[in-house]
Amino acid sequence: MMPSKLTILAAGVAAVFASTAARAVDYETAHIDERHAMYLDPSGTVKRFTVNETGHAMMMKNARALAAGTIIYRSGGKLYLLEDKKMADGKMMFADMQSWTSDRLSVGTR
Repeated sequence: MMPSKLTILAAGVAAVFASTAARAVDYETAHIDERHAMYLDPSGTVKRFTVNETGHAMMMKNARALAAGTIIYRSGGKLYLLEDKKMADGKMMFADMQSWTSDRLSVGTR
């Protein structure tokens, strides 16, 4: 293979790895900006969108605020909310989150 083709191939492979790594980081550090929303449909697909004035008014009238540190979990086709709370031993539930996850987390607790 000619050196120029090898260089192009190497650059292409590097670009694929870079974009895959960037997506993995984005997945791990998802952020919701003001007036943006995430919709989780029954299949578990997440759809993100920007809310206009009509949607904002509807949200403020009908939605309820989630506590800081809320986990959204899917099991058996259902979605569950788990909010951090003080346990009987006085520790916060999420303080020991590392022991019940298979991922490396860097999540702060309140």
